[in-house]
Amino acid sequence: MGFRFRRSVKILPGIRLNFGTRGISTSIGVRGAHVTFGKTGVRTTVGLPGSGLSYSHLERPHSHVANPSAAYSPAESGAPQGSALRGFMWIGLIVVALAFAFSKPSTHGPAHEPAAAEPMSNARAAAQAAEATKLAEVKRASLGVDQLRHSVANSNTLRLSRVTVMPKGTICYQVHLKNSRGVEYVRTAVLDGALLKASGSVGFDSSWNSGCAHQNEGRDITADLDVPAGRPAAGRPPLDTKNR
Repeated sequence: MGFRFRRSVKILPGIRLNFGTRGISTSIGVRGAHVTFGKTGVRTTVGLPGSGLSYSHLERPHSHVANPSAAYSPAESGAPQGSALRGFMWIGLIVVALAFAFSKPSTHGPAHEPAAAEPMSNARAAAQAAEATKLAEVKRASLGVDQLRHSVANSNTLRLSRVTVMPKGTICYQVHLKNSRGVEYVRTAVLDGALLKASGSVGFDSSWNSGCAHQNEGRDITADLDVPAGRPAAGRPPLDTKNR
């Protein structure tokens, strides 16, 4: 078994320089159609990529003969010219194929951009919807705080302890107040729909137990509320203050 070495280097699009144990050769063309010029001759190869079918033809260089009359016979003198002509014809065909391949617009870049942009637009729409829902909940909870301020004495001492939005939309309040003697106490309230019920009012216990018993399942929005004392309470929901 003889030792073989071959290495191919791309120097330009469609042109490769080949190094091997038999010397250096140059290949011009693309996959499926190329011409190789080397010491052994000109090899033309044409095939269908992926099919396994190909055709290869080797034009060997013509050696010089001792007989002068034979060396300059018309048949022998015409052979190299025909070989060169065929080689140039193949090179011309390969150049045309290369020009067609490079001029063909790519279908892998912009075609995939809409598919990539669609998940981003869906995520952006979902984020905007979540933000709008959060703002609506905070606004509704602020109106409930206004109702509490109008329903208790010494409202200037009101301090929010916890405001929770439950999964079904119920809002639960825990606030700290001080009476006229400075003693601090706790009041609770629940906003279910458009009706606010404070602790001590009719139906408060059932509303609190059904809507606010598991506040760990809700979302604490206390830090999102900015309701200074004396803010107008226009558009507030009605307050159930019976028997409070």
